[in-house]
Amino acid sequence: MSAERLIALAPALVQQQAAALKPLLENFFSNLALAKEPLELEASSLDPELICALRALPFVLENSPNGGFRLWSCKGHRMQKEVLAELCERLQSQGGLLVTGGAGSGKTSLVKQLIQETSSGTAIALMAPTGKAAARLREALTPLAQGINCGTIHRWLEASGDGQFRRGARKPLELDTVVIDEFSMVDTALLAALLSALPTHTRLLLLGDPGQLPPIAGIGALAPLEIMLAVQAPQCLIKLKGSHRFNEHTSLGQFVQQLRLSEAMLNTKIFHNLLINISKSDNLNWHNLSIGWPKEIIERLRKHKQNLQLAAENQNLADQEALNELLELMLLAPRRKGRHGVDQLNERWLDLDKNNPFSWPIGTPLLINRNNNERGLSNGDLGLIRPDFSGGKVAVIASGDGPQRLPLELLGGVEPAFAITVHKSQGSQAKQVIVVINELEGLDPKLLYTALTRAQTRADLLYLEDPI
Repeated sequence: MSAERLIALAPALVQQQAAALKPLLENFFSNLALAKEPLELEASSLDPELICALRALPFVLENSPNGGFRLWSCKGHRMQKEVLAELCERLQSQGGLLVTGGAGSGKTSLVKQLIQETSSGTAIALMAPTGKAAARLREALTPLAQGINCGTIHRWLEASGDGQFRRGARKPLELDTVVIDEFSMVDTALLAALLSALPTHTRLLLLGDPGQLPPIAGIGALAPLEIMLAVQAPQCLIKLKGSHRFNEHTSLGQFVQQLRLSEAMLNTKIFHNLLINISKSDNLNWHNLSIGWPKEIIERLRKHKQNLQLAAENQNLADQEALNELLELMLLAPRRKGRHGVDQLNERWLDLDKNNPFSWPIGTPLLINRNNNERGLSNGDLGLIRPDFSGGKVAVIASGDGPQRLPLELLGGVEPAFAITVHKSQGSQAKQVIVVINELEGLDPKLLYTALTRAQTRADLLYLEDPI
């Protein structure tokens, strides 16, 4: 139903607010079409009459922890409540845990210790929402004991091409313990599917960073579950403080910790004040793109492109060694479209036909943008074009199972990836990260925090200034 049609059928008190309601509801319906809810509303944008009108509609309007409101569909709100209640009950009854903390706070080390204390013969599954995150989790917990396997949640659920899952209540997963990393990225619908496929005796160990971005589509469970457990089952909640990698001893650490504490969107003034209070250093630097791209950044990106090509062409390098070059430097942007968006950055640095992978030269970085459980590929997996053994070209993908070689003609759902979105970067790290943002599009502290904490040694922030 359209916003206009809904208002026309609504009570008089709703119709009286039609001018203010229509754009709000159009935005709400647009998000629902992308499986995104709730719609966050600032208290300052709603007068009492508009709030009454919203409460008269067939939706759920609830107070938000940040002082505003959240608008839900009845179905989405019901699913969220049911999943949170089941998670809370399962964690309590089976001695499960939600472990939260910032990047480098020791979440994985704690879970590694818990797994080592688990009795032998226990069936343990390591899960993550993306192939990159699954690969990192496996690496962090290596060597894996017998009976421990790692993969994406979609793969564990045996996702089919039509978006359905072969695993469920009728064909459950026989698992004693499930570890889910990057829990902030997992949406409620996926959690509901996973819980239906797990026996009631399965112990859950959930790891997440509340400072990171929520799921790109759907409803996240991390933040509300943390609040619920703090009240109802504090014994199931461990909140780790500090960070081994991002602490007050470095400029990057100081900056990301300030971002992590920011609840609301930053405006340009607050953003610049944050930068002013931080000293530029070897591990954090920033540049105003309004005066052009810094020569030093251009040279580093050119060198990275050249190194990707050399690594891909070098027949003496194993596929994993060539793929490791992708993690030397990562170029990130918040959005695909627009000025300095991912599409524009890839066009600038790669200069190729993005719709024709057959024409991409050796050394082109690529990104899988569609789950393919049959081939073990996940949305967000990175790869590289390399020579094959017959003088042609092949795509080498860094999947959750290790490097996979695929003929270019089998690459369904792929895009160039010299630059990728911040959302797609979640679950991965690179030695150096360059983040390009446009102040005109808003400054989300979670987005900046997520982007900058992908960096292992150095981050550069390039911003296009809002001319206020």
